[in-house]
Amino acid sequence: MSTNTQRVLIIHDASRELSTISIRHTLRGFSLRRGDKIRFLGIIQAFVKIDNRSACGSFLKYKTKLHSSATSRKHKEDINDEIQKTLHRYSSCAKCIEIMKIAETLQVEFEIAVEAGLLKEVAVEYAKSFQTTHVILHRQLKKELKYFTQNLSCGISRMKLDSSIDIIRPSQADEIPLETISNPVTRERWRNAFNNSTCTLCKNQRSWIGLAKKFTYAEMQLATNGFSPQNLMSDHGRKIYLGLLNDQRKTLIRESPSVTIKEDEFKRQVKVLEGVRHENVASLVGSCSEGPHRFLVYEYVCNGSLNKHLSNKCRKLTWERRMNIAFGAAKGLEYLHTASIYGSMKPSNILITHDYQSLICYYGLSINQYEALGQSSETTVLRTFEYLAPGYEETGTDLSKADVYSYGVVLLELITGRKTIEDTDGQSFMRWARPLLRHKKYMELIDPVVQDSVDLYQLYWLIRVAEKCLSWDPKTRYSMNKVVKALSCVINRCGVEDFSPNEFEW
Repeated sequence: MSTNTQRVLIIHDASRELSTISIRHTLRGFSLRRGDKIRFLGIIQAFVKIDNRSACGSFLKYKTKLHSSATSRKHKEDINDEIQKTLHRYSSCAKCIEIMKIAETLQVEFEIAVEAGLLKEVAVEYAKSFQTTHVILHRQLKKELKYFTQNLSCGISRMKLDSSIDIIRPSQADEIPLETISNPVTRERWRNAFNNSTCTLCKNQRSWIGLAKKFTYAEMQLATNGFSPQNLMSDHGRKIYLGLLNDQRKTLIRESPSVTIKEDEFKRQVKVLEGVRHENVASLVGSCSEGPHRFLVYEYVCNGSLNKHLSNKCRKLTWERRMNIAFGAAKGLEYLHTASIYGSMKPSNILITHDYQSLICYYGLSINQYEALGQSSETTVLRTFEYLAPGYEETGTDLSKADVYSYGVVLLELITGRKTIEDTDGQSFMRWARPLLRHKKYMELIDPVVQDSVDLYQLYWLIRVAEKCLSWDPKTRYSMNKVVKALSCVINRCGVEDFSPNEFEW
């Protein structure tokens, strides 16, 4: 759940039955915190005649006495009178009083309000004035769903007959418990997506459920303080900004110039990326496509990139943490390959939390990002650190195997630490590393920062996995699925096959 205050609005047609279980379900079904606000809004629709069979307990019914022949003054008086009667009826209901006590115990603000007018218009105006983060509609308001989705940007749900929540559009601030999602397939998919959603140090929590929002260019400007240099985190080919949304949520905003991708293609790719959900992949929060402007907005990850930690020779990057980062990145990349998303594997695209959980980010500028590399200065960056698979341009390497090679370079950097040109005697990183691998001089590869704490068993097999990723022949490289299985065996010290390639592959 977001650290910001949730403001949940329950909209009810006062002429309909009111099941107090819907309010109870909201109190139970949303992960509410102290200070969150719930507002129950009953709306009296003028000029509607309904038999009055009011009862306090399981349901309430409302009867309006208004009709079009009333004078303007009398009409207004009647409306105010009915509002007060309905408000009193709701507030004095024994079950509503019980709900208020539950809310008080939870330290959640719960209030009842009554308004009159055309239901959908009154509801939308009230939701905006209340600054609602999530609207819950009575189950009988199905016909009004389109109006609400078109006129509100917050999350929208509808109570079903069995009192479960039918999520029409999750809000970006919601964390709706899995048990309230009625579709078992969806529930299981989300359950597996985010096992470790909160950083234990800074308490940054992932917004694990929600649909990607369509942002305007003005919102992007506001979030980045006018694309201020102070918010610019990276400028290697495509700019990356730290963004702060209206709900005070931090995000990472990556520019995708329209010269590299047209609007139709951009929107098509965003559709694919909206479904990306994995514990080791930073989720897409939203996108912007307005005129020549294209942006992808990703969730914020609290402890920066692996690139930064390697470059700074960070002593907090222990051997155990490096293993954890390597395994998480492998699982994230394996997942992205199932969605045919490639070309995102390098240390600057691996973000980590303070718990050293790794998340792949900045994927999706192109579904085939290797094609995009030829159009930006990122090609130079990749060649400098040799993440690009050898012979890719000449042979048209299988994209998944090209990513495996890039992952192998990252794995080797985790083992050796970020090497400067002085460390490698003026050679490129891979030209320096390959002879040591070929002659099995593994101890010379170890980063001095972790030399005293390295697990030699894990080191041996991790290098074997790296070798298999770095094979010149893409056909002999492992798939990411096999890499993940191999790393799992290494970490758990179970039976590991010999992953070392044949000598001629080097």
